[in-house]
Amino acid sequence: MSDQHLSPANVMVLLQRGDGRILAVRHNDKSKTSANQVTVIGGKLEEDEFIDEGELHEETGVRVAASDLEICQTVHYRGPDGVRVIGAVSTAQRWQGEPCNAEMDKHDAILWIDPCNPPTDCHPYIRKALANFMTGHLYGNITVPASGGGA
Repeated sequence: MSDQHLSPANVMVLLQRGDGRILAVRHNDKSKTSANQVTVIGGKLEEDEFIDEGELHEETGVRVAASDLEICQTVHYRGPDGVRVIGAVSTAQRWQGEPCNAEMDKHDAILWIDPCNPPTDCHPYIRKALANFMTGHLYGNITVPASGGGA
C-alpha cells in the first residue's frame, strides 16, 4: 500500500458578463508560474481559505456571494514542476463591485476574454479549462509540460 498523496487545492472563478466574456488578468514578468500570460481569476487556496473565498477580491476588488457561485468543473492539473493540483472551477454571473486591477504588482491588466477564443498568450492550463467549460465537460485532466505547451 502506498502513502497517501496530498494535492494542493486550486480555485478558479469564471466571472462571466452578459455577453459571455470572462474576466481575466495578464500577469507581469515577475510571476513564477505564468509570467506574461493571461489567466482567469484564481490560485492555490491558502491555509485559512475555503473554495468560495479564493482570489477574486484580492485580484479584482469584486466580491461574489457563495450562493452566486456555481461549480462548473473539477480539474486535476500536473504542472511543469510535476506537482499535481486538484482544482475547482466555478462560474458566476453576479458580483458586487467594479472589476479593477487590485494587484498591480502582479498583473499588468485585467481584461474580458472570449472563452471560445482566448488570447494567444493565455496560459495552457487556463486554455484547457476554458475549452472544458465551453463544451460542458465537468471533469478534466490537464498536463502542462516543462516546455510550457498544453496537453
